[in-house]
Amino acid sequence: MSALLLDAQFWVAVGLLLVLADIFLGFNLFVLPVGVAALIVAGIIVVQSNAVLGAAHLYADWQGLVYWFAGLSVISVVLLRLVFQRAKQDAPDINQY
Repeated sequence: MSALLLDAQFWVAVGLLLVLADIFLGFNLFVLPVGVAALIVAGIIVVQSNAVLGAAHLYADWQGLVYWFAGLSVISVVLLRLVFQRAKQDAPDINQY
C-alpha cells in the first residue's frame, strides 16, 4: 500500500476521479478541492522524482505525502469557499426591490 501512495499515477487517478465525480455526479463542490489537492500531490511527486528543486526534499516517505495531501485539501477547501462566497455576495439578489 505504501508503494501505491508514492506513485504519481495513483494520485492523478484519484484526483481525476474526484474532480469528475464532483462535476458529473453533482456533489456540489464537495470533493472538488480534495481532487485538486490529489493532483497537486501528484505534481509534488513528479517534482521530487525528477529532482527539479535539486537536493531539496518535499517529503521523505508516504506519511509525508499524506500530510501534504491533508494540508492541501484544507487549504483548497478554504480558498474555494472564499472565492464562491465572494462571488455570491457580488451577485445581485433578484428578490430585493
